[in-house]
Amino acid sequence: MTYAAEQNETTWPESLPVRVKNPRGPAAEWSPSLDEPGYGDLLAAIRAWDPVDWDQVYDDLSRVLNEEISHHAAGPRGRGRRGPAAPGHNEAAELARRFRGALMQLVNRGLRDNADKHPAVAELIDEALTLRTEELPGDEQQALILLRKLGRTTLELAEHLEQADIVKGLVEC
Repeated sequence: MTYAAEQNETTWPESLPVRVKNPRGPAAEWSPSLDEPGYGDLLAAIRAWDPVDWDQVYDDLSRVLNEEISHHAAGPRGRGRRGPAAPGHNEAAELARRFRGALMQLVNRGLRDNADKHPAVAELIDEALTLRTEELPGDEQQALILLRKLGRTTLELAEHLEQADIVKGLVEC
């Protein structure tokens, strides 16, 4: 017999309590998921968060990938016009930071909307999570290789999420 059925068969006194205590055991007491310093860290992270500037990401993609990126992602380009030279080592850390932020926003959006059910998207999400943790090498050529991997993965993930109708034009990410 269920607890609710038992309660219906019970003779009740004139005044009923607001809530009948379940005799099968006490409810688990609530405790906060974070302690006070944890909430402080979370609040600091929220305050420091910068939204992704997709126009800047497009410029960075154009710069790092040169002519490799698709025309719709980088915007219109003149015929025969080449993008600026590849970034030097001084700019590599900032470019990597922007690509990582864009990647994580795309990954979170894809996971939230269950895009990882598509095999190609799931593979790109795994690749993005792996690339995000890679340290930027001190060697300029190796740093450029990592930036190009980050850029290609950002672009491909954005395109696949758009094809899956999860994002529209990246601006809404």
